[in-house]
Amino acid sequence: MQIVDGGEDAGPLADRAILAELRNPSTIEAAWKLTTTGRFTGDICRCPGDTTIALHDDSGVLITSASLHGYGNISWERQRLHNDLHVADPAALHLLLATHGVPDQIPLFLTPLTDLLNLHEGHPQFRPAGNAGRQHLTERAVPHVLHPALLPLTGQQAGALSTTQLDAMNDQLTAAAPSPVDRAGILLSWLGRLPIPAEAYWGEGALIRHLLADIPRADIATAARHAPTAHTTMGVVNLALHSGDDGTLTTAIGPALRRLLPAVPTPPHSH
Repeated sequence: MQIVDGGEDAGPLADRAILAELRNPSTIEAAWKLTTTGRFTGDICRCPGDTTIALHDDSGVLITSASLHGYGNISWERQRLHNDLHVADPAALHLLLATHGVPDQIPLFLTPLTDLLNLHEGHPQFRPAGNAGRQHLTERAVPHVLHPALLPLTGQQAGALSTTQLDAMNDQLTAAAPSPVDRAGILLSWLGRLPIPAEAYWGEGALIRHLLADIPRADIATAARHAPTAHTTMGVVNLALHSGDDGTLTTAIGPALRRLLPAVPTPPHSH
């Protein structure tokens, strides 16, 4: 079983880059079960997909293929079946792919975690400045040492600070939380509480990711393992979306993602 780059519009499978190749029989069996168990949607996604699973026989002849369409949606032989499958255990599927080197799997968890934590943004999109925004700082678990610097700023302004301002905040936070693991835990929990997308991407989220940039990935992963809350896990997903992941973050939050987003029971004859 191969996972290759590109969806329905990417040309012949043999000409595409191979993102991962599953050779172990038990791994292939697990991948097959994960990609064929679920419920049919009765429709197809309008996008071509960005990754394709290709199943070959022992002699290398293609048996069948399926394109992946976001979180948990797969389309087997789309031109023939015209019926996408929403798999029963999306978390397990994307974690399996990520573990075998398929890129950009962790960011796919952004949407289900946004729904789970009800982080859909309202109005205003960014935290207001002054007393109107004080409660937001508390609700987002912003470290108290940073409240004086952030209170006069809107969330949008917080995402566009100068290097001097960012360094000053980093120094304040480091003085209050010298341990990089503790500091990472504070920042991830804060990041994982921000509304999606504006504040989390371009407002306070940009500030937090800058502060996390000075912390080694191993310490960030340790913080995520030590406090596998939904908000911390969401913070890691946000970080991976913007700065990538070499597998360190995937390993750290995999168990939390499986717990937060369990498989959906599949009724008989639904796959």
